[in-house]
Amino acid sequence: MIKMLDKIYLETFFTVAEQTKLFLMSVVMGAGFGVLFDVFRALRVMIPALGRTVLTAAADIVFFVICGFAIYVFSVLFAGGDVRGYYWIGAALGGALYLATAGSVVMKIFRGFFGAFYGFLRKVYSAIKIRTVNIVGKYLPKKKGKFVSNAKKAKNT
Repeated sequence: MIKMLDKIYLETFFTVAEQTKLFLMSVVMGAGFGVLFDVFRALRVMIPALGRTVLTAAADIVFFVICGFAIYVFSVLFAGGDVRGYYWIGAALGGALYLATAGSVVMKIFRGFFGAFYGFLRKVYSAIKIRTVNIVGKYLPKKKGKFVSNAKKAKNT
């Protein structure tokens, strides 16, 4: 038994300072997850059909795959490949802190921007629609009259 303990090196364990550093780094990574989540929320605001379809589930799956891969890369780069539960807790805490603070402000900005953008597009669309209807309206009755008179002539012959 003592021979087995001799084979365990202290370098394989993290000190409290190293664990604290890794936890704080995972909190920062979680804030990055919050930013990524805001990107996906902005897509839902930008594309209203995305909010109530299968694409929402697909976007959520993509989000969670990216987050899982990021935690894996984090553990390989900074923790020697050890995945610890406090990375997940730190990431969740960082994401929650971001969403509770800066995330709400960012979403208000996104909603305002996209609301103004959609308002502009509606004005452009209505202006194009009015001009198109006016142009088509000028020529359509004349074409219709010619068609009806030609049809009557063809019927009489």
